[in-house]
Amino acid sequence: MNTNPLEILEESSKRISPTLIEYEIGSEVEIILYHLIAKLRPEYQNFVVISFHDAYLALKRYLENTLSHEEIHKTFSNIHLISVNPVLEIEENSPDDIIKSTHHDIIVGRILEIISKIQGETLFLVLGLDFYGIRVGKEELIDIFPALVSAIGRKKNNNVIMTLNVKVFPQGVVEIVNSFAFNVAHLGIEVHNRDLKRYITLIRTIFLEYNLKKWYYKLFGKELIFNSTNPED
Repeated sequence: MNTNPLEILEESSKRISPTLIEYEIGSEVEIILYHLIAKLRPEYQNFVVISFHDAYLALKRYLENTLSHEEIHKTFSNIHLISVNPVLEIEENSPDDIIKSTHHDIIVGRILEIISKIQGETLFLVLGLDFYGIRVGKEELIDIFPALVSAIGRKKNNNVIMTLNVKVFPQGVVEIVNSFAFNVAHLGIEVHNRDLKRYITLIRTIFLEYNLKKWYYKLFGKELIFNSTNPED
């Protein structure tokens, strides 16, 4: 097994799902997501993005400032976009399905109805659940997360990738949420000698020897360079 943390996460997610990527603002989760999705996309017949509160639009705008049009198109073309409570996504991204509701049972029911019609192995990317929690309440997040995981995880060979900004919720809420994920990675930031150092920790995967191991990483445009556990490397 290669010790690149994204390759470890990729392999673990293909064998057991869902995967939760916890992140802090400034950890550049968008580039991490791009590289992970680019690795996984060829393995699946379908790619479904479930976007809460224009989160997919925010991701695309970030990537458009970093990547070429060809790179974005290759990874994010032919997706089935489900927008939950969108504002701008309706005009800019032309969702395949739009859900407008603040009730988690209605949202999950509509998503289940939509994806039941999709045949074949499917990669799911769920974005913006943290904004759902902020706008409606953290208790709603605790309700919707397990319900959503159950709904989209019913089909065998589905792979589900989710993100969550952990700094906007109490630690107890974060622990409840990540208890419903089989793979958990944490993206964070540390300060070393006044310099910001980004890192990824694999909290839980099927590869036990890598769990709780930390890698520091640097960004060179779209490229990710992973270092050892020494932040000075």
